Amino acid sequence: MSLCPHQLVRSRLNGLSPAQCRNPGRWPRRSGPSNTGYRLQDVSSYATSVREPGSEAHDFTAPSRLQPTASDEPLESSDFGNRQRTAEESGQTGNEQSGNAASSQQQKGRPRKHTTPPLTLKRVRAIMQAEGHNIRFAPSVLRRLNAQIESTDRFLSSKATYLATVIKSNSLYTRELGLVQWKSAYEEIYKAKHYQRAVQNEAVIPALKEEGQALLEKIQADCSGSFRDAWQAMTRRDKASAWQRLAFWLLQNDPKLFLEFLVVTTEGTEKPDFTMVADCLLYIDNFYYADWLKDWKSSTHTYESLVESCLNPKDWPIISVPQRGVRLYIRRASHEDVTSALNMAKGRSVEMTAETALCFMWRFTEFEDVDNALKALEYIPILKNPEFTLNSQGVLRHCCKLLTLDGVEEGDNGRNFKILPRLLKMGVRPDRDMMNLVLSNAYKTGDSQLGADMLQFMKSHAYDFDSYTYLTLLNEAVKRGDRGRVDSLIHEVEAEDGLRSNPFIANKIFHSHYVFTAKHMDVDADPSGVFYSMLDMYNTLHDITPLKDLFIIPPQYTPRPGGSNTPPSPIALYIMIATFFRCQNRLTTVQRIYNRFRELVKQGHPSIAPLAETDHTYNEFLVAMRDNPRSLRLCVRLVEDMLHPPKLPVNSSTGEAMIHAKPSVRTWTILLSAFIYHRQTQAAQKIKEMMAKHQVKYDDSTWNTIISGHVNAQNVPEAAAAIKEMEEQGFSMNAYTMRSLRYLRDPERLWVAIDELDERVTQESSQRVTPEPEPEPEYSIPEDEKAKTAPIDRGLQKLALK
Repeated sequence: MSLCPHQLVRSRLNGLSPAQCRNPGRWPRRSGPSNTGYRLQDVSSYATSVREPGSEAHDFTAPSRLQPTASDEPLESSDFGNRQRTAEESGQTGNEQSGNAASSQQQKGRPRKHTTPPLTLKRVRAIMQAEGHNIRFAPSVLRRLNAQIESTDRFLSSKATYLATVIKSNSLYTRELGLVQWKSAYEEIYKAKHYQRAVQNEAVIPALKEEGQALLEKIQADCSGSFRDAWQAMTRRDKASAWQRLAFWLLQNDPKLFLEFLVVTTEGTEKPDFTMVADCLLYIDNFYYADWLKDWKSSTHTYESLVESCLNPKDWPIISVPQRGVRLYIRRASHEDVTSALNMAKGRSVEMTAETALCFMWRFTEFEDVDNALKALEYIPILKNPEFTLNSQGVLRHCCKLLTLDGVEEGDNGRNFKILPRLLKMGVRPDRDMMNLVLSNAYKTGDSQLGADMLQFMKSHAYDFDSYTYLTLLNEAVKRGDRGRVDSLIHEVEAEDGLRSNPFIANKIFHSHYVFTAKHMDVDADPSGVFYSMLDMYNTLHDITPLKDLFIIPPQYTPRPGGSNTPPSPIALYIMIATFFRCQNRLTTVQRIYNRFRELVKQGHPSIAPLAETDHTYNEFLVAMRDNPRSLRLCVRLVEDMLHPPKLPVNSSTGEAMIHAKPSVRTWTILLSAFIYHRQTQAAQKIKEMMAKHQVKYDDSTWNTIISGHVNAQNVPEAAAAIKEMEEQGFSMNAYTMRSLRYLRDPERLWVAIDELDERVTQESSQRVTPEPEPEPEYSIPEDEKAKTAPIDRGLQKLALK
């Protein structure tokens, strides 16, 4: 019986379609294996030929999935395996297949999709052979790579696919089955640890065999010795069989020993899969970092160096890399290694998500590396993630953090910010939070007009002012001493309920009141009235009990009605202590309050102990004591207490351990000024020596204090030398310097001495001789003064020894 051409084509199509889809009008719901119609294969024989030793044959006749999984390692695709075998047996390469598919799409009028063509077995074998790997694992490597290529749907260069093949070949687990088993077992132990319960399904966790028990004993006895030798002598198959079992046992029973086990097993070429190593380190990092992990050391390794070694960017999979493991590396690695990782990821076309790019940006911001932070931000528009655009909230928050590093520089077009123009050029549109930082940066430059311009810009563009905006404006007004502007801002704040109840705004208003009443107290003002005025304002904000505990106010004091029971912030307590000492600074009272303060700090008082985390309160005690010559020994003792503080308890509000503050450069400067003020030049010299011993760098206040001491002693050469050295270290003479120079009896001698120093430096530099600072002159102290200062000297010597 003859058939027309249409009937002939229909019969052939029915022969190639599944039985349930041969009825007219029905199409297969799942794509079957690739079938060219002119060449058939013995699937079972091919599956047997590519079977990995000790594994079961894969069923290549199973239908391929319609959508890729979302896991770090996509499941292998049997459809890719069939297409590659057909192409190899027909003599057609992967590129030719891609070309045919592209031409077919063009014929149908569809745009060509620029994606990576599937790898061929011939190419994978060639790469593995060139790298010295066993090519019998090539089929399983091929299947995993092609499955990942299909799921990622992006183009990779030949260099990237070469590196991807090499990295995948280095893994002990080339089959998908090893990862599937790992994920289910890891999820079980992670949930058990997270919820503090026993493992519910022990069957999914591989147990130690007899060989594993023997290896475990070697790990416990000598991990870096006998176990390393035994591990290096094992075959790849034995390593793959033992690693998961040992890793799970050590993670659950001895996590510290697991780190040493990980160091040994990640050495060399054959390593556990990157996904497994990253999961293990995430487990350790999440559960043990705060306890002991951050301080862990073993021979030459710290935890940070172990992360850098075990999660080395050279081992990152190219096509599909576990992003959580990459972000762990970014968080723990050094600046140099994070920079190298970003450059390597870009050069190798490593897969990256928007979250990882922002993690790079956050870490570079911590390192104050603006250029690399912006380089990481450039990934965001390239990745085209709709949830992470340049103007999404998550990205803008990272831009805000970066803007904290911004400043002003001189350019061809005048003064301008350094970072803000680059962000605007990239397409970032500032929101209110970013504009708040721009406003703050403008005021930090010292150019009030620039700040006023930015404020006007925010008003003209209808930006709503929030608490951060008003804090910035209040800070600037207090800094300039503009009381009228402060009162105006307070009036605006009081009109808004949300701002009026904001604790930061309240503390700033309280601070402004302190600056204009207590810190710069009028000569005719009543100190007692100023103190109680501040106390009444404090009582409306906070609980008054801590002040009673500190003996600042008498126990019988009754506050006015309407006070608050809110625990005070450290800032509010500091302001009240500073106010008290400015209103009443008798030495006996200051000494009594300091002893009580130290006692409450040792006891861990919930409100007083946090004051010891900064140097501000200690500095106020020093300022209150330095004018009295009898208090010099107590000043030395205070600095000694800061150098050797008691252990502080856990902060009840934050839940973190408090760290006692060390003497800052301001603390040392106040101590130095106390001895200079009382003309104790020999003791002042010892203070300088101790500052050098503790590597304290002078600031402008320190230099002004030193110059003032030389001027008061009418020591012109030393004053000139100090001015020259101050300028060499980048500090210039300011109003405080000029104020102290007015006390020179012969100011012309100072400028002559400076000119002589300039001449000498010029001559020595022309002779290429490094100038040496002049030695400090030795002062002869009378015997009666030596007897008076002997206790102080002993205290200073004791302080220097400690």
